[in-house]
This record gives sequence, structure tokens and C-alpha cells, in this order.
Amino acid sequence: MRKEPPAPSSGGPPSSMLAPGAGMRAAMARLRQSRLAYAGAIVLAFFALLAVVADLVASEFPMLCRVSGKTYILPNVTHPPELAGFVEARASGQMAAEDWAFGPLVPFGAAQESKGDALLPPFARRAHPLGTDGRGRDVLARVIHGTRTSFGVALFAVVAFLAVGSVLGALGGFLGGVVDGLVSRTIEILSSFPTLVLVLVVQALLPHPTRTTLFVAIALARWPEIARLVRAEVLVVVSNDYVTAARALGASPWRVLLRHIIPNARAPIVVAAMFGIAQVVLIEASLSFLRVGVPPGTASWGEMLSELRDYSGAWWLLVVPGLAVFAVVSSLNLVGEALRDTLDPRLRV
Repeated sequence: MRKEPPAPSSGGPPSSMLAPGAGMRAAMARLRQSRLAYAGAIVLAFFALLAVVADLVASEFPMLCRVSGKTYILPNVTHPPELAGFVEARASGQMAAEDWAFGPLVPFGAAQESKGDALLPPFARRAHPLGTDGRGRDVLARVIHGTRTSFGVALFAVVAFLAVGSVLGALGGFLGGVVDGLVSRTIEILSSFPTLVLVLVVQALLPHPTRTTLFVAIALARWPEIARLVRAEVLVVVSNDYVTAARALGASPWRVLLRHIIPNARAPIVVAAMFGIAQVVLIEASLSFLRVGVPPGTASWGEMLSELRDYSGAWWLLVVPGLAVFAVVSSLNLVGEALRDTLDPRLRV
């Protein structure tokens, strides 16, 4: 008599068998139940939107203007070179009578300097509500554009090290043997170096570090943590009855991995992504504070904090970007904890 394959575990259907989007809808429903996490999500949404529309909110170029009989739409996004002279004339109040412009909320660019307004404290002038730095650059404009830098580096770095760590961790836990040994030894070697030190070494070895090299260096330093997490989760999932049943029914190893194992190991990856973004924001700010992060002149919260070393009495150069870093990192941690409690049944009350 033919023996029937074992039935799936009684602990409920695996997440790969749930309706698409059901897990995310449940996570969002539980997220709304936590006031702190919900507030954190709103703060994150605000900063993410600010990063996307930074040029629309703060720019020396107008949003709409007419110069020499030609109308320009959203030049603050396209930055046409033929308007460079008009921008300088507009800043000095020497516009031609027939020209007009409609500017953004903050009429200053992140790198726009004003020698006469250097190192102004907040509210010293109406045009600079959060003051200026030592080179006359508007602090509010630099904080807004620094949001794009921090979020951009964080998102690219997190996507890179999640992809590398998830693939290597899944292959090591699923295939075992030599592959698992190589992955495990590599994780142990790279984990012995502090992330900040490893990124500093990579950046120091490059003749011209850029934002791209920065997030690549961070990804190289952070993927072992994700790989270790995914490997451990895959080892747990492989032992479940529904994986044994799929193998008994003749499913190929790659189908078992892609259809049953990875979907059921994605919960820790989602949570790690949220905490990973917070960690990368802090790493980028730390490196920029040490002036080995983003290229000089790039608007960055860490670079703004580093200016306090040159102007020790300019407290607003510490408070304004510091509050931005604190708000983003705290919000990411709150949302990450809520997602962890939602996606891990063992933590549910």
C-alpha cells in the first residue's frame, strides 16, 4: 500500500499559502493600534516625502518664471544653465521689469552661499528662520536636502545588503555542506570587524569617494548580519512538515526554496530592513561628521554637525540636524519594533 505524504504542520498554513497582501494588511492594522508606532510612521512618511520633493521645497531656482519672454516650468527641478544669471539677479534684487518668478517655500539652495548672512542664529532674519552656517548657507534648505542624502544612502545600502545577505544566507542554510561552511566562515570573518571601521577603511582606500562608494561600502560591511539571520530562519523552516511534504511530492529543490522556504522566512527580513535603515542613517551621519562620508559640499546631516567643530558657539548647527537624525532613527525603531511584534507570532500577546 502506498504511504501518503505527511500532512502540513498543524500550526496553520505557511505564509506562502496566504492571500497576497494579507500579511501586510494585518501588519498595518496592528501598526495602527500602537500610537507610538503610528506616530513614527507619520514622521517617516513626512521625511520620505520631503526627500522626494526637496527641490520643490528648497531651491534658489523658482518653480515658475518668465525670463526674456520665455516661460520656464519647474526650473528648480531641471536647473537650466541659462537661468544662472537670472538667479543671481533675483537674489540681488536686480530683476528686469518684464521678468517675474514664483519661488518655492524656501528660496535658497543647499549650496547657495551668502557672504553677508554668514553664521546667523535662528530667527535673526526672516529669510533664514533656522539661521545660516559659516558660509552663509541656509540651514533649513540644507536640512531638507540632507534628508534626500540620508534616505538615499540608507535605502540603496539596505537594498544592497539585504539582497546579498538574504541570498547567501538562504543558500547556506538550504544547501548546507561546503556552501554553508564557506558562507559561515565569511560571515564570521567580516563580523569580527566593526562596521564603522570597515567602512572607514574602504572609503580611505578609494581615491575619490562618492555617495555610490559609500552605500556599497556599507552594504559590504552589513550583509553578514542579514545572512546570519536568514540562515538561521531557513534552518528552522526547512525542518517544517510542509517542506517535507513538498519534497515527498517531487518538488525540485529550487521550487522548495523559492516557493516554500524564502516566503516563510521573509518576516525577519522585513524587520531587519527597518532597523537596517536606522543603522545606516546613523553610520552615514557618523562618517559625514568625520568628513569621510559624502563628498564635500553635499548637504548631509552629519556634515552639518561637523561644522560645529569650526564654529563652537553656533548651537543651531548641532540642534537642527541633530533633531532630524533623532526623529528619523527613533521613528524607524518604533515602526521596526511594531513590525517585529506583528510578524513574529511568538511575540504576540
